[in-house]
Amino acid sequence: MLRKKRLNRNLSLPAALLSGLLLWVAFPPVAQADAAWFALVPLLLALRRATPRRGFRLAWLAGMAFWLGNLIWLWRLVDNGGPLLLVVFGHAALAAYCALYAGAFGLASAWLWRHPVMDRSPWVRLLMVIVVAPLLWVGTEQVRGTLLTGFAWNALGVSQFRNLALIQCASWGGMSAVSALLVAVNGGIALLLERTWIDLVVRRRLHPAGAPPPSLPRGFPLRTVELSLALLLCIVCWYQGIDRVRAIDRRCAAAPRWRLALFHPEAPSFFERGGEGALGATLARLVDHAEIAGAARPDLCIWPETMLPGPPPYDAPTRELVRNATARTGAPLLAGGLEIEPGPGWDWTVGARYYNSAFLFDAAGEPTAVYRKQHLVPFGEYIPGDRWLPWLGRLSPIGYSCSPGRVSSILEVGSRQDPARPPLRLSPLICFEDTLPYLARHAARAGADLLVNLTNDAWFDGSSEAEQHLAQAVFRCVETGLPMVRSSNSGVTAVILPNGRVTRRLGRGDGAGEPGLLVDETGIDAQPMSTPFQRVGPAFLGFPGTLLLFIIIRLFFHEEHRGRRPAMAGGKHD
Repeated sequence: MLRKKRLNRNLSLPAALLSGLLLWVAFPPVAQADAAWFALVPLLLALRRATPRRGFRLAWLAGMAFWLGNLIWLWRLVDNGGPLLLVVFGHAALAAYCALYAGAFGLASAWLWRHPVMDRSPWVRLLMVIVVAPLLWVGTEQVRGTLLTGFAWNALGVSQFRNLALIQCASWGGMSAVSALLVAVNGGIALLLERTWIDLVVRRRLHPAGAPPPSLPRGFPLRTVELSLALLLCIVCWYQGIDRVRAIDRRCAAAPRWRLALFHPEAPSFFERGGEGALGATLARLVDHAEIAGAARPDLCIWPETMLPGPPPYDAPTRELVRNATARTGAPLLAGGLEIEPGPGWDWTVGARYYNSAFLFDAAGEPTAVYRKQHLVPFGEYIPGDRWLPWLGRLSPIGYSCSPGRVSSILEVGSRQDPARPPLRLSPLICFEDTLPYLARHAARAGADLLVNLTNDAWFDGSSEAEQHLAQAVFRCVETGLPMVRSSNSGVTAVILPNGRVTRRLGRGDGAGEPGLLVDETGIDAQPMSTPFQRVGPAFLGFPGTLLLFIIIRLFFHEEHRGRRPAMAGGKHD
C-alpha cells in the first residue's frame, strides 16, 4: 500500500505538468484547440487520489506551467525599453498569481472527491463531473476576472474561438459556458480511463493465478455515462449554434451597410517611435491613408489607441493633423489619444487628471464626444496606491498615472450614403477592455449598435499576444450579440460579426506586418438581438460557480480548524 501511494505521488507531478503543457498547446501560438478537450485529464486523475492541500499544489503547478508559456509575450517589453529583471519578475509573478486560481480548483475538487459519498453513490459522481467540477472551474475564472481589478485573459473556453458553432452557447453563459463544457468532457474522459484501468488491469492482477480472466462488469457500457452526457451537451450546443451562426449571417447580410475605414499604421510603440523622425513618418502615413480612404467615401474613419500625438483641445499640431485628415476623408474620425483635465489653480499641472480616451471628431475636425477608458492597466497606465501617494505616478512607464472613466459612452455617427437613416450608435473599448465581458455588456445595455476596439499591440509585436487578444474580442461579440471592428496600431485590425465570425482582418502581430487600410461595408442591425448573457451576465454560471467555490474552501478550512483543535485542547473533541 505504501509503495502504491508513493507511485501515485511520483506520477501526479508529471501529470500536472503534462496538463499545463497541453493547455498551453491549445492557445496561440500553437493554437491546437482540440488539445483543450483532454488537457485537464492528467490533472483530474491526479486530483482523484490527492489530499486537498496536495490537490492545490498539483493544480497550481499545472497552472504555473500553462501561464509561464501562455504569457511569454510579456518578454517583448524588453525590446520596448522594459528593464529585463523587472520584466522577468513581472512575468513570473503574474503567472504565479493566475496559477493560484487553478490551485483553488484543485483544492476544492480534491476535497470533494475524498468525501465518502463519492464512493457510495454513482449519481453523486455524475453530478460532480457534469455540474460541480465545471462550476468550480468557472468560479475560479470569474474571480480571476474581477478580483483586484480583474485579469480575464484566456479563460479555458477562449481556446475554442474558431469553433463558431460551439461558442454560440456563450450568448447564454458567456465564455464560462464553453469552459464548463470543456471541463465536463475532460472529467468524463478521466473517469472512463480510471474505470477502464481498474476493469482491465487491477482486477486481473487481483485474480488468482491459473483462473480464467475476469469478464467485464455487466454495467460496463453505463460506466461511460459521464462522458456520454458531457458529449451530448456539446452536441446540443453545437447543433443550436449552427442555427444561430446562420441566422446572424443572414441578419447581417440584410442589415443597413455602414462603410468603415480602419487604419492600421504599424507604428512603433510608445518608447520605440524613434524620435521626431519616426513620429513624423507615422503621422504622414495616417494622412496618406486618409487620402486613400476618402476615395471610398466612408461613414467613419477609425484610428488606433494613442495615435493622436497630443491632447486635442490644447495641442495645435494635433488639431491641425485631425483637420487635415478629415478634410481628405470628408468623414468623422474616431481616434485614441491623451486627454488632460487641467487642475483648478494657476499651475494647471497641479491636480490635473489624465485619461486614455477615444475622441470623436466631426467631418470638419472638431471634437464632438469623448470616451474615457474605464479599466486601466496596473503598472502600465497607473501605479497602484498613487491615489494616496501621488508621487508614485511618476514611476509609471508613461510618466504619469491615468484616471479611469466612469461610464460606457455611446457615440453617434450619421450616414453619408443615406442621411435619413438613424445614426449609428457605437461604444468604444480601448486596449484590453475587450477582454472584460462586463464592459461590453454595459455598452450593449446602454444601447450600442457596434463595439469599436482601439488598441495598440505594438508593445508585444512579434509575439502571440495579438492573436490571443483577437480571441477575446470574438467572445465579446457572441456574448452581446453586437458586431465589433478593431483598429490596431500593430496587431490585428479586423471586422467581427455578432456570431464571432472574423470576416476581414489586416495584420498578424508577428513583427513583419505592413501598414495598411481596411475599408469594409459592415451590415449593422439598427435593432440588435439581445442575448441572455446581455440581460443577466454571470448570474447563470459565473456567480453560482463563485459561490460554490467559496463554500467548499470555507468548509475545507473549517474542517482543518476542527482537526487541529483536539490536540490544542488536550484531546477533547467537539
